[in-house]
Amino acid sequence: MKKLLHTLIGAVALSAMLPAFAGPDWLAIEQARKNKREQVAQAEKTSPEAKCAAMRLVLPLDHGPRAQTTPYLNEKRRASFEAEQKACKEAAAKGVVQ
Repeated sequence: MKKLLHTLIGAVALSAMLPAFAGPDWLAIEQARKNKREQVAQAEKTSPEAKCAAMRLVLPLDHGPRAQTTPYLNEKRRASFEAEQKACKEAAAKGVVQ
């Protein structure tokens, strides 16, 4: 009886380990590669104006006990971002691709 129990426990443990030895899911990998190629192609098709509009300004927290920056640095980042947006829009108006 004891040998049968050990055999059953061993078989259950072995069957539980089998998924760990499974190979990569090639279908999912190929689908992800296809989606990435489509996204790159779509990004290349977008107009320069749309690329400028897609840029966003994200500022770190500048107040409170866990502030990551200062209000002065955030103002500098904001001014830099506005200058970058202006340059991007001017380049888009001239037809220069960035």
